[in-house]
Amino acid sequence: MGRMMRTLLTCFVLFTMRAGAQHPVTIFRSPGEYQAARGEEVGEFVDVKPITGRLMLVVEQDGRRQRIACRDLWGFTYKGILFRIESAGHLPVRLMTKGAVCYYENGLAHLRMQRDGTELESFALGHRSYMSRHLEGEVVPAIFHDDGRGVSAAFRQAHRQFEPLFQCIGPSDDLDNTRQCVVDFEAMLEGP
Repeated sequence: MGRMMRTLLTCFVLFTMRAGAQHPVTIFRSPGEYQAARGEEVGEFVDVKPITGRLMLVVEQDGRRQRIACRDLWGFTYKGILFRIESAGHLPVRLMTKGAVCYYENGLAHLRMQRDGTELESFALGHRSYMSRHLEGEVVPAIFHDDGRGVSAAFRQAHRQFEPLFQCIGPSDDLDNTRQCVVDFEAMLEGP
């Protein structure tokens, strides 16, 4: 085989390997497993679907599909991105920023965008954005009514130091507004 043929064959093999690059999902059953990087690789992401009334993470490995109940997980990574499981609906939420607070967005939309290589996806379950105090903390919807009820109200009461952020976000589930409020709040904490 000539040198040119070997070079072309090598390029073809490398291109094929990259095109079929695998991005296994790694699951974590606790924050400690995540912090210690001791997760379990379970296969390639297929989808998150409600099956028999429970949200299931569907993965495929060696041609076999496996379902993992989201409620049994603390979180998972896919393509290097952390997805936590919020406790109310057992929905995956994507970690967007980690600073004074952790800010998340609806994981169903983000998982499909990552899987399909798209820039915009819709979702039918959950809220647009979520928040927690830190990675180990409870994840709550980033919707802050003044009525003092619900998990978001309890989060607000427990973290009065973030009141300007809560007021900025307010009671609507407006993704663009929430993103801007989080960015502005973190920038304000960093100072000039």
